[in-house]
Amino acid sequence: MDTSLRMIELRGGPRQRGRIHGETLRPLVREHLERWKDGLRAELDVDPDTYVAEILAETVFLPAIERWTPDLLEELRGIAEGAGTDFRYTLVRALSDEEPWYRRERKLATMSMKGCSSVGVDARADQPTLIAQNMDLPKWWDGHQVLLHIIDPASPVEVFAFTVAGKISLTGLNSAGIGICCNGLSQLDYARDGLPEDFVVRGFLSRPTLEEGLAFMREIRHASGQNYTVAAPASRAINLECSATRVCEFRPAHCSDRVYHTNHPLVNDDQAMFRSIAADLPEADLQRLYYGTSYPRLSALEGSFGNAATEPTIDSIKAALSSHDGPVCRHGEREGRYDHYTLGCLIMELKATPLLHVAPGPPCSTPFQTFSFQAAEGT
Repeated sequence: MDTSLRMIELRGGPRQRGRIHGETLRPLVREHLERWKDGLRAELDVDPDTYVAEILAETVFLPAIERWTPDLLEELRGIAEGAGTDFRYTLVRALSDEEPWYRRERKLATMSMKGCSSVGVDARADQPTLIAQNMDLPKWWDGHQVLLHIIDPASPVEVFAFTVAGKISLTGLNSAGIGICCNGLSQLDYARDGLPEDFVVRGFLSRPTLEEGLAFMREIRHASGQNYTVAAPASRAINLECSATRVCEFRPAHCSDRVYHTNHPLVNDDQAMFRSIAADLPEADLQRLYYGTSYPRLSALEGSFGNAATEPTIDSIKAALSSHDGPVCRHGEREGRYDHYTLGCLIMELKATPLLHVAPGPPCSTPFQTFSFQAAEGT
């Protein structure tokens, strides 16, 4: 079986980049969309057109997108044009963490929370800054993985965005060595008028310095509770828990040179919505919708990576993210209504010439590929 990750170059202005994406990946974009529609019909017993109209009518994300990342809205329009799909669906599929809380708010059946796990290591004299994560999603997403190489003539940086066909991003890094990993935190308060996560990731990666990226993260209103691990060359690995009204930094008390996180907040107490819901929710539903395997995965990371006796290297990161304790490395284990699967494991070496190591599947058994901007320019 071919486990190689496809990379496509998106060069030009926002609309042109989107059209290249949509045209190049048209069959995959349409297939991914049809799988999503089939899931809506089977799991929620709703008509996709009705559902899309309702979520767009009952949320107000567009003003935030137009304010903070208008170029990405144009890129989405280009994807829909290139793939020949309805823009409304392209927009709703860009709501990676917002659509799940909308379902919960509507008291509709929903997938259990995403199971992403992330780690980061501060720069040392003998090693660049490292950040990494397992991107865990329903198994039906598998087969649509792609790495976007984004080249905007008006931008000082190029971007590698790991994602699936038809979506602008899941996670990535830029040519200045600025990287970002993300884990959903569904317990934190969200905002119906905030900037959705996919746009936050790409907006952060458009900044040429970590300082500008951090200012962006603190200035915007976040649509969903999210944990971000961000870093730059010769920097600390910074772990942020972001909610609608707060951005809080987390650092393990017993490890001064590294961070790690899963899918429950450790320092951000902006949880009024969650506490209100949790008071009336059966324990089984609370576990399924809000926690999943987050606690056992965090414990596994603490044991394998958070131990001060463990040297925080690329090899030890691969080992930690390949662990079946938790399980950190997912192979389709059933949680709620979905089989959870590690769609990709990404390790970022953040240095003057940054490197991205990607296994487009469970890292315990999927070969890693290495990408660099210099190599991409030479192809």
